[in-house]
Amino acid sequence: MKTQSAQPTSPPLSRRWIKTIGAVVLFVFAGPLLEAMGSKDPAAGFDFGDEPMRYLENSRLKLGIDLRAGGAVTYLEDKVHKSGNMINSFDWGRQIQQSYYSGPIPFIGPKGEQPVKQWAGLGWNPIQAGGFGGIPSKSIAFEHGADFLRVRCIPMQWPHMNLPGDCEFEATYRLSGANAVLMEARIINARVDKTQYPARNQEMPALYTNGPWYRLVTYMGDAPFSDKPCVTIVDQNDGKGWPWLKFYAPEHWLALVNDKGFGVGLYQPDTARMVGGFAGGDAKKGSGGPKDSPTGYISPVANRILDHNIDWTYRTWIIVGSLDEIRGFAQSQPRNPLSWDFNDLRHGWTYEHASDSGWPVCSGLDITFKEKPQGAMVSDEIFWKAEDATFLEIEAAFSAATNHPTLSAAVVVHPVGAEDTTDFPMWIEPKIKEATEEKHARFPSAVPIQIPFEVAADGTMRIYRIPLGNTPAYKGAMKQLRIVFPAVEGTVRVRRVMLKQDS
Repeated sequence: MKTQSAQPTSPPLSRRWIKTIGAVVLFVFAGPLLEAMGSKDPAAGFDFGDEPMRYLENSRLKLGIDLRAGGAVTYLEDKVHKSGNMINSFDWGRQIQQSYYSGPIPFIGPKGEQPVKQWAGLGWNPIQAGGFGGIPSKSIAFEHGADFLRVRCIPMQWPHMNLPGDCEFEATYRLSGANAVLMEARIINARVDKTQYPARNQEMPALYTNGPWYRLVTYMGDAPFSDKPCVTIVDQNDGKGWPWLKFYAPEHWLALVNDKGFGVGLYQPDTARMVGGFAGGDAKKGSGGPKDSPTGYISPVANRILDHNIDWTYRTWIIVGSLDEIRGFAQSQPRNPLSWDFNDLRHGWTYEHASDSGWPVCSGLDITFKEKPQGAMVSDEIFWKAEDATFLEIEAAFSAATNHPTLSAAVVVHPVGAEDTTDFPMWIEPKIKEATEEKHARFPSAVPIQIPFEVAADGTMRIYRIPLGNTPAYKGAMKQLRIVFPAVEGTVRVRRVMLKQDS
């Protein structure tokens, strides 16, 4: 979130590069791969020759990545609306790119490298394009197919002047219909620090536009997918945009458009929590190019634990066009089921006052919790209607050193409330603190619904079926689940959580 100055659909890159003519011929007939080359020594980087840009295009859009900067997207054009390049590259903290956050805060490099003071609060923050010091990330492998680009890089730590990340990123960009690109973003950690730091908001991904694309638009409310009017969150001469604004977008999309209503949007099916804005002030809204400071920003965000050895992929769609086209694309996508099988992934669930056994996840989450503060596991922010999910099933085995055969746990359901129909500044600064408090008073949070249930503490795997529909307050729009563990020292192995309609 800088301002200045899941499952891949095709095999990921490996470190075994094409070495022979025969291998090239094999790829041509099997693929075809138009370009698949790399250095035998990844430290040397990918040899992109005299031209670092690579493009993916069809009759509607043109997307370009810069191999000098980890393969981040530095060019995006809507040909039909003759947009020219919409993407800002004032520094290496812009572009369309991967950006991840974890502890510690501040993050000190392996040789004692100190972060820049103004960015020290970001902690561990490798990003795809490059670091604050102006040193770009290093691309180490690249593939170019008929309908996709794939790049792997060693990212830079943004808060440092010149510190490569202790991880690798991989990004695959694939044409998805006439006016969209599917971005598959992958992080492969190799950290020496094996601490499981608490989950933090991840940008999935970060997207920065030039000044003409300043109007921030989405749908906010409790009736998504019913063609209710969109909301313009940042507009001309409204004094809004910076600090970035956070908001709930239950249709899972947001967009930055120009005065004519055309621009670029992101659709992220895993989270409805979004961040966006415009940096540069009202006077700069509507003007500026790729190397100018004014910029629009959008990003879907979700809490994720990034283990020292995690290999995690998420998928987000980049859409160009009118608001109707961007929203229509998002509404046409299949919605995620209201069930989570923890066979090999956490599926966005994180913890409060608890931790699990780490990565990889194998046939369930092995969670340790304490008596005080009471632990819990928490889902992503999504959307569902109460009438479509009248009970919850949890397949789990609880264990605790106790003389009681059963223990009290609880399901907490968070409804969509007044606070979800407006936006809030990301940071509480003195100049906006009063306005923020006024907003919270006018748009209060919905009261959480707490439903207790009993669990056996004998370590036996059971299916706990918790009725939700019997609770009078459980009606209408819902957005998040929290499973509160018993107030004891204990463990639980969770295989599955599922919202279901009572038959």
